[in-house]
Amino acid sequence: MKKWLFLISLLVANQAFAHPGHDTSFVAALSHPMTGWDHLLTMLMVGVMAYVFPTKKGMALPLIFVSVFAISAAVVSSLQVGTQHIELLNQLILISLIVLPVIHLFIQKLSFSMVAFFIGLIGGLHGITHGVELDVTSTQVISGLILSTILIHAIGYLVAVSLSRKNEWYLKAFTMASGVFAATVFVQSM
Repeated sequence: MKKWLFLISLLVANQAFAHPGHDTSFVAALSHPMTGWDHLLTMLMVGVMAYVFPTKKGMALPLIFVSVFAISAAVVSSLQVGTQHIELLNQLILISLIVLPVIHLFIQKLSFSMVAFFIGLIGGLHGITHGVELDVTSTQVISGLILSTILIHAIGYLVAVSLSRKNEWYLKAFTMASGVFAATVFVQSM
């Protein structure tokens, strides 16, 4: 298993990092979060974790992520921050992918406020990265990113619902595997 994880991380390591220079169309922005496994896994995990809480609280997690994501992306994009810190942002995103499975593992022992805080922090980190990568001041771009993010959260949530509580270990296995994968890529990138 370790060999496969290492080989996969070698193949996709470059895809984990920010990829500036995208087209500024709605379709390009819509597909952007799906083209990097780091974005995709993060948003799926947030959707999965939303299932753990009662519906109102659970739905608040993706809402917090999307809101902080959109605001931070718009602010950073409007400031026209250069890409000189993109390497640091990439490392922080990998760390967030290691932290999310730990939160999921202990989610029953953590307060909702603490989980929401970390989800917001991670959403902000992704927003900052996207604000550096893309011109998020464009209505088409921000709309595409927000819609895509919501769709990925919904997929994570629906998968969790379909597995039901008695098969919840599949969800924890998914998030743990994602965390191990991110840790492997993080170590490799140092």
